[in-house]
Amino acid sequence: MKDYFRYRGKVCVVTGAASGMGRAVCEMLLDLEAEVYALDVAEVTLPVKKALCVNIGDKASVDKAWKELPERIDCFFGIAGVSGVKTDFKTTCMINFTGHKYMTEQYVIPAMESGGAIAFMGSRGGKCWRPTIEEYRDVVESPDWESCEKALDEKNALVQNMGYGEKSGLRGYYYSKRMMNFYVKYLTKPLMEKGIRINIINPGTTQTQLTAQWESIMTRQQMLGVNRSRLAEPEEMAMPIVFANSYMANFMTGIDISVDNGQQGTEDYLTPFLEADFITHK
Repeated sequence: MKDYFRYRGKVCVVTGAASGMGRAVCEMLLDLEAEVYALDVAEVTLPVKKALCVNIGDKASVDKAWKELPERIDCFFGIAGVSGVKTDFKTTCMINFTGHKYMTEQYVIPAMESGGAIAFMGSRGGKCWRPTIEEYRDVVESPDWESCEKALDEKNALVQNMGYGEKSGLRGYYYSKRMMNFYVKYLTKPLMEKGIRINIINPGTTQTQLTAQWESIMTRQQMLGVNRSRLAEPEEMAMPIVFANSYMANFMTGIDISVDNGQQGTEDYLTPFLEADFITHK
């Protein structure tokens, strides 16, 4: 049978590989005979080429891990993240956004040749990224880790005065996912000129290790959204992101894809002019 996906022998790096969507992605890549390098703060138990312990929110930890990775990378899957329920605003943003931005610019892009592909796992929580760009443009466009962290420190100071209290981390989750959606657009043209594709998958609520954390602050009905559907399985998010980085999507780049069983489509119909809330200012 023809190999439509063309992962065989490809060097693939996956963050958040120990559980949930990241683990499901690794399992699929292994089935497709890719050479998988798995990054996570937790232990990875899959038979990957190499598993590395890394705290994505810590620059030294990221630098140390990448010294153990190949000089050439074909595909990068940025999946690791936290819910913000148990972390504050800045920590949530550092893990969900800054670490992935740094890895992408410092290591992934320089290691890729034409034909390479990058895909991130975003969230429906980032759906209002377009009208709020000016709230975080300076963070996304910062040239290095230090300036990105400094910009986030300024946002964090604003957030602390907004009265979110213990829910500041949750606001950081939405903020980080909006940034990631904009980041994909920010990189689309310069990467296209290098022959590298970049896309983002925005999942609906999915049954992962973070589900219990979400359930501690919202009802199941709130989690399910307007369609009152069901929680997705991790494999249902792994499939589209594996597709996005495969040869099957060879002419697709710069796209944010909602994979939410119709939640976004229904909301677009019911509330097409819904105003976005701003996180660091009223």
